[in-house]
Amino acid sequence: ETKKHEMTVKATDGGELFSHCKVLVEVMDVNDNAPEIQLTSHNTSIPEDAPPRTVVALFSVRDRDTGNNGRTECIIEGDLPFTLTPTFGNFYELRTNAALDRETTAEYNISIRATDWG
Repeated sequence: ETKKHEMTVKATDGGELFSHCKVLVEVMDVNDNAPEIQLTSHNTSIPEDAPPRTVVALFSVRDRDTGNNGRTECIIEGDLPFTLTPTFGNFYELRTNAALDRETTAEYNISIRATDWG
């Protein structure tokens, strides 16, 4: 929340003599925040004749850490006919990457894992 602190330290000898100096403390960020996925929009049903690359969901990923500790990447867990496409900033699109066949698979449970570089 606060990156730098500044304070003045004054030392006295008990009499009238004194000295002072300025102390600057810079707080280094550590990897203490997990990435957060925020779902922006999604389709709860997709027709089986939808063409490949149909957008299924939009989401963003945020990590409050700085530097590499705050850089994130996302993967889809499992072997599913979907792909993640980065759009801009920390936003992603979840898209189909193959034709869907309802008779083979009627629904999918898609897990997305976001990890930071820290």
